[in-house]
Amino acid sequence: MGSYHMTPGEKPRIGFFPAFASMGETIPLVKIAKAYVDSGGKAIFFSHSREFEYLAEEKGFTVVRLKPLLGKNPEETSQLYKNGMPFEKVLARRFDRETIENAVQEEIEAFKATKVEMIVSAFTFTCSISARVLRIPLVVVTSGVAIPLYYESSNVTIPEEYENFFIRLLPRSLKNRIAKWYLLHNKLLVREFNKVASHYHVAPFRYTLDVLLGDHTLMCDDINFLGIQPSKEFPLENFIGPLVPRNSDEKQPSKIDADIEHHLQRPGRSIVLAMGSAYNYGNLFPVLIETLSNTDYNVIAVYKDIQNSDLRTKTRENILLKEFIPLDTILKKVDLAITHGGRGTIYTVAYAGKPAICIPIIAEQQFNIDNLVRAGAGICLSKKNLDPKKILKAIDTIFDNYTMFLENSRRLSKRLSGEAGEEKAVQRLLEIYQSYLKK
Repeated sequence: MGSYHMTPGEKPRIGFFPAFASMGETIPLVKIAKAYVDSGGKAIFFSHSREFEYLAEEKGFTVVRLKPLLGKNPEETSQLYKNGMPFEKVLARRFDRETIENAVQEEIEAFKATKVEMIVSAFTFTCSISARVLRIPLVVVTSGVAIPLYYESSNVTIPEEYENFFIRLLPRSLKNRIAKWYLLHNKLLVREFNKVASHYHVAPFRYTLDVLLGDHTLMCDDINFLGIQPSKEFPLENFIGPLVPRNSDEKQPSKIDADIEHHLQRPGRSIVLAMGSAYNYGNLFPVLIETLSNTDYNVIAVYKDIQNSDLRTKTRENILLKEFIPLDTILKKVDLAITHGGRGTIYTVAYAGKPAICIPIIAEQQFNIDNLVRAGAGICLSKKNLDPKKILKAIDTIFDNYTMFLENSRRLSKRLSGEAGEEKAVQRLLEIYQSYLKK
């Protein structure tokens, strides 16, 4: 343990450290922190990115701002990602030794100054060193499709960005086995992180997964949706469940803007297009908008930067562009979703009981979509060479067989857990902390 001991039964001060550049990584930790404070605990947030800090601040949390993790040539790295470089390689370019060293040193000082007793992180990898230097428990909140247990299962498919001319010639079963081995054993982040870990006398990392996971790992998933069985390292109680609005929630549904209500009253099929942060990936969003503009479907499209975009001039009256929508509420009113494969979005779609057409941007998203497709509730499209014909064919497939897709989607919705994942997370955090006190 670190320097700040508490008595058994007392709740520790927890430092929450999401990757604030991602809404999908931020929302779960904000929900857990809110439930923890409501239960009488003390929480503080740390940040290396400014983008979604407001989600914590609007709930009343203090956010300790640290320097951004940009790495060398951030603009070049960002462009390589948009051009299709695998996400793991983008991370390896971002985390050079200097970036890791500076982040770890700053985190150690911030953790000491705030006297936190536990770190709960989401996609903030430098905590794998800083928390261990101070010998305080590190709990990582992540996706169930990003852990060894899932990679070892028969559900893993080869991510499309891993394929090249030679791999395409191999049988699908062999390609999937190659993907499983690589996901479990790649060392892209290991060398640079180990250089810094060695300086602080932290045990070396063997594989990239050792950097990504914590002393304990909580999965924001319904294990039945993943189609896997728990293990000693990843026990059932660590699958806390999806941290998204559920059908069983008793809260008032989010209000819908008048222009959205009016748009949904137009005759014909309705579609919501929500690509999350992937709206600026390559040319995906413009292709989707242009394709849907040439149909009779009524489309509500989420685009974060409408004011600085020329998309308004390229759309017909069947497209309504919005910077933000309450997706869970709107999904109950539309016929179809077109989206990416982010964990939160996939579960929001699944709980709404509506079919979806999904376009994965990174490997994790592909695995999320695979689970939706296996349930017969959606179709997966490749981000490579996406064109109007493929998009329209997928839409036609769903609407021509809508009764089947809708029934499968509703069946999946009823199968998912109705428990509040944030409350289960709070219980596990306290159990984990008490186990550290006893050591």
